[in-house]
Amino acid sequence: MKLLFLGASSFTGYHFVKKISETNQYKIYCTLTKNLNQYDSIRLRRIKSLNKKKNIFFIRNIKFGDKKFMHLIKKNSFNILCMHHAETLNYNDDKKFNFKKSIKKNVKNINNVFQILNKKTRIMISNTIFQEIKSKNYTPVNNYGKSKSITYEKIKEVCAKFNLKYKSIFITNPWGIYEEKKLNYYLIKNWLQNKEAIVNYPKYVRDNIHIDKLTKNYIKMIFSKSKKINYFPSGYCSLNEEFINALKKKFEKYFHKKVYIRYNYNLKHTQPMIRINSKNLRKKILIKENLNSYFKYYKKLINKF
Repeated sequence: MKLLFLGASSFTGYHFVKKISETNQYKIYCTLTKNLNQYDSIRLRRIKSLNKKKNIFFIRNIKFGDKKFMHLIKKNSFNILCMHHAETLNYNDDKKFNFKKSIKKNVKNINNVFQILNKKTRIMISNTIFQEIKSKNYTPVNNYGKSKSITYEKIKEVCAKFNLKYKSIFITNPWGIYEEKKLNYYLIKNWLQNKEAIVNYPKYVRDNIHIDKLTKNYIKMIFSKSKKINYFPSGYCSLNEEFINALKKKFEKYFHKKVYIRYNYNLKHTQPMIRINSKNLRKKILIKENLNSYFKYYKKLINKF
């Protein structure tokens, strides 16, 4: 069977594709929007790691809906299309994020694309907790969230038009090896360099899910024969400071050293206080995963600088 995956160079995309590959159920075709030398170091590492797999094939310089993409789907009959792609440039800055352009890129020529697809092709859609979720009364957090909401509605509309089955997963705050340079990266880098970490918005309630658990849910979605459409995997639902304190304890135990955090409680909140996939909010959390490989990864990574 054949599977077409868009967005494999991303943190979550890398782990999803890697796990799908290990099932040995599919030939996996992954699109890259650029040449390899145009990717930053972390994305390039992910691509090179996946490229070692015999059942993973990369197609370079190809974008959803362009001529090369059309040729690809005409030439191959794909059993599954994983739409894990999205325009994310300046996603966290409403002034710089190009709202209209992002939607246009996300669903370019989608009617033509879905018309060409095998009618038995199943569509897997990746969503974010920060977009509109009507069942939870969540509104988009920012313009990126709005673009994801509109993209999702458009995909569903065209799926209905061509009678294509789809499923969707709503992703919260994933973390793990090969992650982007976000909060955990900042914390661990500072701790390894014996610096105090300063954390803003410690009272936000977020859903921090380990990448292994998220990936298991993604695989479950792909292989499930149930009629369930929307998947809401959840990790550690807590105040930001509670999750960070739990990570700090794990770090201190592994490295046998005391590290420090300073929380900034005085900033005005710019996002909703609560964004989680589960109702199981925890006051205190204990990270269950073995993080030895996670910390080894960071020790090697940070020592390069």
